[in-house]
Amino acid sequence: MTTFLYKNWDQFCSNLADKNCIRADEITEKNTISNWICVKHDVETNVAKALKIAQIENKYNIRATYYVQSYLLDDNLSTLRKIANLGHEVTYHYDVLDSNNGDIDKAIDEFTSTIHRFNDNGFEVNTVCPHGNPVMQRSGWNSNKDFFRNSNVVQKFPNVFDIVVHSDSLINNGFKYISDAGYEWKWIGSIGNNDIKKINDSLIFDLESEVLKVHSTNNIIISSHPHRWSDSQYIALFNLTFFKGLRYLAKLFIRVDFLKRIMSKFFHLAKKI
Repeated sequence: MTTFLYKNWDQFCSNLADKNCIRADEITEKNTISNWICVKHDVETNVAKALKIAQIENKYNIRATYYVQSYLLDDNLSTLRKIANLGHEVTYHYDVLDSNNGDIDKAIDEFTSTIHRFNDNGFEVNTVCPHGNPVMQRSGWNSNKDFFRNSNVVQKFPNVFDIVVHSDSLINNGFKYISDAGYEWKWIGSIGNNDIKKINDSLIFDLESEVLKVHSTNNIIISSHPHRWSDSQYIALFNLTFFKGLRYLAKLFIRVDFLKRIMSKFFHLAKKI
């Protein structure tokens, strides 16, 4: 599956219908069970598209996890509740270190207030996922993953499972991680530490066949961005071309220090691409 069309996701989900698909909040419960698949989505914009993906999964009795950016919560409660009512987990996609320029105390305050907002609106926060922010200029922290690497954070939120930071230590049977980062499906070399030590990712040419093959001996986490999906082949191709063009320009700009600083101030805009 190389195009981000709803019909492709429908076909993929039909092949997962008889597999042991679990939500992220079930991973630690099923830690002694092997050969599960956890489908997760990073919802960074356009919650309506996330609902469409959720409805496709529901058709095949797949329950997934939707990690939602905090700025989307208040204006999309009705749609998010529809996703949750389909049996999916709706929870927090955080970037509190980046939004507070690496200040851990302010990050803790923002994280605390945000999970209260999720909980108060009926979305119990048991698992979370950090956002990458590829254009962010950082000094003193590697990425948002550093938040749950902090011992004070772990002590303050002992019952919150970070699906990226904690997976290596909490999943007894091991796992493989697939992401559509960069509009390409890839096996991610080390999702928990790739901001510290770069391990090469492996491009996936046929998502369905590789997942079904690897699933026979491995647990798998599949991560997608719902806003990238479309009904139209033409729109999907435009989105892909637009993304790759912007990424090319971004790589040029970050070589110039003052342009990199400007891009970093508007890191939140990259979530919508």
